[in-house]
Amino acid sequence: MIDTNGITSNELFSTNKFIQDFCSIADNIGFSRVEFAQTIGLPLDCIDEPQGIVALHYIIESYRVLLDYTKDELLGIQEKSVPRGTISLMIKSACSEKTLSKALTAIFHVNRVCQSPITTQLIIENDIVRWQFSLVTKEANFSLFALTMLTCIANKILSMLIKKEVPLLYASFVNEEPANICDYQFLYQCPVKFNQPYNEIVFDKSWLSKPILCQYKDVEKQLQVPLSITNYSFDSLGLIKQIKSILSLSPRSQFPTQNDLASKLGLSIRTMQRKLELEDSSYMIIKDDFRHKKALFYLEHTDKDLEYITERCGFSEVASFTRAFIRWQGYRPSKHKSKRCN
Repeated sequence: MIDTNGITSNELFSTNKFIQDFCSIADNIGFSRVEFAQTIGLPLDCIDEPQGIVALHYIIESYRVLLDYTKDELLGIQEKSVPRGTISLMIKSACSEKTLSKALTAIFHVNRVCQSPITTQLIIENDIVRWQFSLVTKEANFSLFALTMLTCIANKILSMLIKKEVPLLYASFVNEEPANICDYQFLYQCPVKFNQPYNEIVFDKSWLSKPILCQYKDVEKQLQVPLSITNYSFDSLGLIKQIKSILSLSPRSQFPTQNDLASKLGLSIRTMQRKLELEDSSYMIIKDDFRHKKALFYLEHTDKDLEYITERCGFSEVASFTRAFIRWQGYRPSKHKSKRCN
């Protein structure tokens, strides 16, 4: 089980394990690793690097690229395909229902009619609902990856349909605990269990009676790449989050100049600065917070040395990084690593 009480420093990052899985899937279906890496815009050495970290953006981009290649929403990793648009059809059917309970029934109906290889059912026990999944993949090592995609999409569908975040009580998988267990904390925001009897997400029964508020036309575009709905939010993406997302796309932390940043945002420098001032922020403050979160992710979830972390967080020398870290945390980075090990 994952402890979710600590600092959530993976707000923008993931280990590169999911990207490695996507890369393996690409290779398995005849899409060369080199071409795949070039298409998603991430150097192959960043994908292959042990304990590397990447922007969460690349997970969605990897899915989109393979979806375009296979036209299969499970990316060709099972014997029978899930044609592109199937999940969108499920949501369209669900949006015409009155309650979440009826909407889920509609989703299961579409799944059966489409003869999908995904076996899914809803089990109500006392005050909880268990949404279970099973799927047979061509390669056993893709099983957990496929089920992670499915449950992440299903989790977000619940919230999308009623326009309110539905907290999970827990998620569980029959597979063994993966090496990138820290990524599951960000994905589910709840306890996650492995080596369990079922693959399932579990939530409170009271949500089933909630009314469907989602309008299909409002989310149709989002559903063109189903995994992208895991980034779907009912709040607009603020300027600060947009800037952090841009910063996260550089695996080497070669941060853009204010000119380049403003250009990417489609703003003049002065307009960007004025908008940030209204949020009591600045590019320097945002960059500093970004470096802080990235440093914590490396220290908490990898065994990289300080020289490596210093370079990846955009500092020229360890001494500069150490001073910044003491300012952020009140103690040296070596002490943070020792805390993690205790």
